[in-house]
Amino acid sequence: MEGSRVTSDSLFANGLFFSRAERLLSKQGQVSAGGWPGRLGIILGALAALVGVGVASGDPAAVQGSAVPDIVLYNGKISTVDAANTTVEAIAIRDGLIIATGSSDPIMALAGKDTQVFNLNGRRVLPGLIDGHIHGMREGYHCWTQVVRLDLVTSRSAALASYATKASQLPAGRWIWTTSGGWNVNQLDVPTVFTFAELTAAAPANPVWIQGSGFSGARVNQAALDAAGLAAGSPGVTLGADGKPTGALTGAANTAVNNTILAQLNQLGVEGEAKCLSDFIHEANSRGLTAWKDAGGNDAPWGPGGAISDNYHVLQSTGWLSRHPGLNVRIAYNDMHGYLGYARVVLDTQNSIGFLGDDMFKYLGPGEDMMATMPNYVDYTQYTAARRLSVETHVGGPIDAILDGFEAGNAVYPVGLLKWRIAHPGDGDPTDAQLARAKALGVGWALTFSSVRNGGTGPRYRTTMLNSAHMCLATDAMNVAPWSPFQTLWYVTSGQTLIPGVPGVPVDQRLTREEALRHATIECAWFIDLDGMVGSLEVGKYADLIVLSKDYFTAPIPAIKDIGSLLTIVNGRIVYAEGEFAR
Repeated sequence: MEGSRVTSDSLFANGLFFSRAERLLSKQGQVSAGGWPGRLGIILGALAALVGVGVASGDPAAVQGSAVPDIVLYNGKISTVDAANTTVEAIAIRDGLIIATGSSDPIMALAGKDTQVFNLNGRRVLPGLIDGHIHGMREGYHCWTQVVRLDLVTSRSAALASYATKASQLPAGRWIWTTSGGWNVNQLDVPTVFTFAELTAAAPANPVWIQGSGFSGARVNQAALDAAGLAAGSPGVTLGADGKPTGALTGAANTAVNNTILAQLNQLGVEGEAKCLSDFIHEANSRGLTAWKDAGGNDAPWGPGGAISDNYHVLQSTGWLSRHPGLNVRIAYNDMHGYLGYARVVLDTQNSIGFLGDDMFKYLGPGEDMMATMPNYVDYTQYTAARRLSVETHVGGPIDAILDGFEAGNAVYPVGLLKWRIAHPGDGDPTDAQLARAKALGVGWALTFSSVRNGGTGPRYRTTMLNSAHMCLATDAMNVAPWSPFQTLWYVTSGQTLIPGVPGVPVDQRLTREEALRHATIECAWFIDLDGMVGSLEVGKYADLIVLSKDYFTAPIPAIKDIGSLLTIVNGRIVYAEGEFAR
């Protein structure tokens, strides 16, 4: 926005007021589509009402006196991800917003006696990463505190050690689990499934449940059998040639274990689930994730069906965190409705208000589970457009059928303005014709990596980037894909997978590091209804940023996937710090 932006060394601190006022008034329909001069009078008139101040002169002394920053970072390589991909040395933050960027000396001069000042020592800083489609809120009910993820693990011995470490952190009797989507047994240096004896030795006092790609069914240990009341002779407990359990389960035994896990989870309560979700958010902050578009949740892999949001507290625990310390990430979500069709959606949304919430936690509309293959899909799209709800449909059927429905909804109200999205198209999709139809509607594509991790080509990343109105990289984790944001960037820039000798994204569909970053930051702001406010480090925008453990732009390709954040700031607050920044 031309009126609120600063050059690399200018310090127009009140740009944050312009940005904030223009965003507010534009949402109220009071700002015209004209340029900044035509809007200046409206913005200036709004300033007194919004913040009770006059227009600053831009003089550095006045800026220092009236806008002393809360935080200053200097002596770094700060990728602003603005239109010119500018890199600056320093940044100043006040009241959750960026008030200045530029060279170190003039930004340092703004600091007051209470300003937290961090020497970046040449480290790379990026805007906080955004996931365009992840089932993150379910990590409250599917308690992240009890999870072992093997997404980036390639050593079999290290994988087994991770279960022993988790067991040492939990009380006896608490379940430990690994869901199937994040890893493939063939990525391990010794690509064989863990044995019953190994899992029992790793966690003798904690029941363990493991799924993964490359083998069928779940694997458990002795404590899991004991918790579910099972023994070697129980139906569904698979035995080896020696007459001892192998750890594999079928039928009644599998159901018994699933029910035992759910029974324990149902005892967490809202505060317990909120603590589990808070632990996940802390881990997400350490990996550089500061915002995501949540796709809701279901009770897979243990339940027989239905949505977590119906009776398993996904929304309750996240809502509780939003009112208490712990929601250190921005979440905009679509709700799931149990895959029960149009009538269920109407019932569940009869009192819903699209885009309800604030810039930390916001409801968008109904979610991916109402698919184009279901009856009354066109009725659904027309109904939701009339209700001004933001719709997401996943590719569980023909993309053309989704677009037919979107076009029907667009006849009621422009669905691009409602930020409708198509989630996780499959390998080789979407076609050129489908891209053209979607672009004409102004809708978005959330492109994921669930097939890529096992050697699939994935959707057409580069083609979609070049021929769409909106595209955001996404994971579709937690049950069907790896979730680490830099692993996503590694997949799409390298074309590699963790399975030796198995490539992923083909050369013609890979993105450069800069392109991938933009589609995990500024291009994703639209997907969480924060376009113009997050995704780049510009004056007037929210201060969401990460200080990297390794430089994303110069690190060797294999190292990209392992990059983390040493200092994470969300909404101007330090939410994660380690190493030299751990004060």
